[in-house]
Amino acid sequence: MSEGKNREGLLLPILIPLGALVVIGLVLFAFSRILLAISHNAATVVALVVAAGIVATAAFVASRQKVTGGSLISMVGVTAGITMMMGGVALVAVGPEKEAGGEGPVQTVALAAPPGAAADGFDTDSLSVKADEPIALEFDNQDPNVPHNVVIFDGPDEKAPELFKGDLVTGPSKVTYKVDALPAGTYFFHCEVHPATMQGVIDAGEGGGGGGGGGPTLVAQGIAFDTDRVTLPADTPTVLTFENKDANTPHNFAIYEDDTATTPLFQGDLATGPTTVEYKLPAIPAGSYYFQCDVHPSMNGKVVVGEAGGGGGSPTEAPSAPPSDTGESATASIAAAGLEFDTATLTFPANAPVILTFDNQDDVNTTGPHNVSIYTDDTLAESLFKGDLVNGPATVQYQVPALEPGDYYFQCDVHPTMTGSVSVS
Repeated sequence: MSEGKNREGLLLPILIPLGALVVIGLVLFAFSRILLAISHNAATVVALVVAAGIVATAAFVASRQKVTGGSLISMVGVTAGITMMMGGVALVAVGPEKEAGGEGPVQTVALAAPPGAAADGFDTDSLSVKADEPIALEFDNQDPNVPHNVVIFDGPDEKAPELFKGDLVTGPSKVTYKVDALPAGTYFFHCEVHPATMQGVIDAGEGGGGGGGGGPTLVAQGIAFDTDRVTLPADTPTVLTFENKDANTPHNFAIYEDDTATTPLFQGDLATGPTTVEYKLPAIPAGSYYFQCDVHPSMNGKVVVGEAGGGGGSPTEAPSAPPSDTGESATASIAAAGLEFDTATLTFPANAPVILTFDNQDDVNTTGPHNVSIYTDDTLAESLFKGDLVNGPATVQYQVPALEPGDYYFQCDVHPTMTGSVSVS
């Protein structure tokens, strides 16, 4: 009997601390799960309160004249109780930690850089997101051995303040960028490595299709559009809000090069009324085009690209360009070799369209593509003409619209060090 008591006396000093350590470990593990589930600031406050409670309990037990096993067990119990109670209060009061930006549910948006993106751009130049909701931007760089990323600006171009800059990703590889919520509006994005060719806009609006309130609108009612003229900005993706008020009747909005409707520039999905949809229109060069409803071709009108503003209103004719002196296109030529143009000056006749022959002699695998774009000046604030990128060696003919007398600036958009001036007289 005495031998059993001796064994018990020997084991208790060992078992009690071991048991206490096991209980403390379980409590700490459970508490860590709670701290990870709440926000950083809330977790810090909860941990400090629990630590203070543990210190106070330990001080109380230590102040007693005799510390027994029961006292230690009580201390462990009180510690566990404080920990669980504070963790529960934090979860109820604060709630789980919020994702990216801490502003509620996260929306997922996909963007890809296909093979050849350095010359051809992203798979889309227009993204649509919900305003005031954090974004998980899934970026898929499919371009082998070429680095790309996504940089977002708070405005219509790269001159605006930078809002987000994603890490560079060398393809093929995927990454998910965590982007803070964007207020309603329109934002510019590009790849910092290939800013001239890889760019686009993000429309943040209510419900996810937002166009920032600045896009054109068009209404169909009584098998007729409310206007026969729509104006769009040149070379800029645009969101057009289309409202079909005709019940059980499908309509759409489609843009063609001319009224033969043989070459489509954009064809919107059919929308059966009454409903409202948003069409994401691609960037369209300045000019005059034709639009119609593909179901009811008698519903048609004119699209004017390049004037300020956009949308409906009473139809009026756009001012015509000054007539050519000869009525025929003039010609000019320029070549690119060794990352340089062969001339720093182009001379065009005033008020006459020009056929510009561009000979890109550089191998695309060595230098990348080239083009010729004309701007009002070297600030690049206003584009007058943007030539398509040419993968050399190759020769193309650009159709440059008539320009008014003056001095202008041209460059290769991929290699902005390749520049010159255009003299129009």
